[in-house]
Amino acid sequence: MMANRLLRWSRKYHQWVGLYVAILAMIWMVEMIALPFIFNPGLPTLDDTPPALEQDATAPISLQQALKIFMAQQPKGITSTAALDEMTYLPKKGVYRFANRTQFLVWYLDAKTGRILQYGFDSNRFVTEKGMLGWAHPVVAKAVRLVPFDFLFIFLTVTGCWIVFAPRRKKKRKPFFHDWRLLKKKTAGKQKDA
Repeated sequence: MMANRLLRWSRKYHQWVGLYVAILAMIWMVEMIALPFIFNPGLPTLDDTPPALEQDATAPISLQQALKIFMAQQPKGITSTAALDEMTYLPKKGVYRFANRTQFLVWYLDAKTGRILQYGFDSNRFVTEKGMLGWAHPVVAKAVRLVPFDFLFIFLTVTGCWIVFAPRRKKKRKPFFHDWRLLKKKTAGKQKDA
């Protein structure tokens, strides 16, 4: 009795949690495709940092010089240095990274010359921070992320295993001809009454 009840509830929960995860996965896929195009201010989309430059003996320019050269190039999306949230030197790559984290804009400058190597909209960070309906309202995103995906996938695994490997009670099924005989008897009784 308990096993049947557990099996029935396991199937129901498995069905509804699976539907919830499927809906969230569809929302996430649509957001990954559509949102960067909607929220991008017209800059190219960045996928990764630029490749490392050749290392030579020349020293990199200072951060102040790089910032001055950067602003002289009039980068799209930046009107003043106050709009920059992040100014970082990446020594292994040999580049400076300037970013506006609120608008998800990133620029990479050559640390030796100050030339802009790559710039654009950081779609990966945008989807990570604003995905799962976070672009609509932060409260909605918190509600959607209330139960972590790890827990949901573990739950789906356990209930799925229970559904597959649970002991099944076979119902006694009466043969078809038995039902046919009963139907014949009932119709014969009705014909006699008429």
